[in-house]
Amino acid sequence: MAITPATVEHQATIRRLIISLAPCYLENPSAPLPEWFLESISPYRLKQRLIDPAYNDYIFLFDTQIVGYISLKNDGHLYHLFVDEKHQGKGIARQLWQHAKRRTPRAKYTLRSSLYAVPVYEKFGFNTMGEAGIKDGIGYQPMELLT
Repeated sequence: MAITPATVEHQATIRRLIISLAPCYLENPSAPLPEWFLESISPYRLKQRLIDPAYNDYIFLFDTQIVGYISLKNDGHLYHLFVDEKHQGKGIARQLWQHAKRRTPRAKYTLRSSLYAVPVYEKFGFNTMGEAGIKDGIGYQPMELLT
């Protein structure tokens, strides 16, 4: 098990991981992903984030398989945190979060959590901010963590 920087070579596997978890963040698990979301994880957009110095991206490897991914913007916004469904509940999300947070220290962190993941982020110390919302079938809850 290891956490390493994500690179452009990982983009296809990261994209598959994100898409595989759609039932966890879609209001209707059998609905298609909205176009704007698919565009945000297109190979081009993933590549742009992976090479953009404004993002800190890491993968969690189990043996040689990518089972987790985190993307944290330098401004303290947690952009993505995904863990393969078979590996959830093993502390991988917490390890990725702690790793990224150490490398991007901020007084405040923000995110728009999927409704499914709110309890995970609450365990990390995040608090809900405002009302939950739904955008094109994807439910979210704004959250923040003051350090």
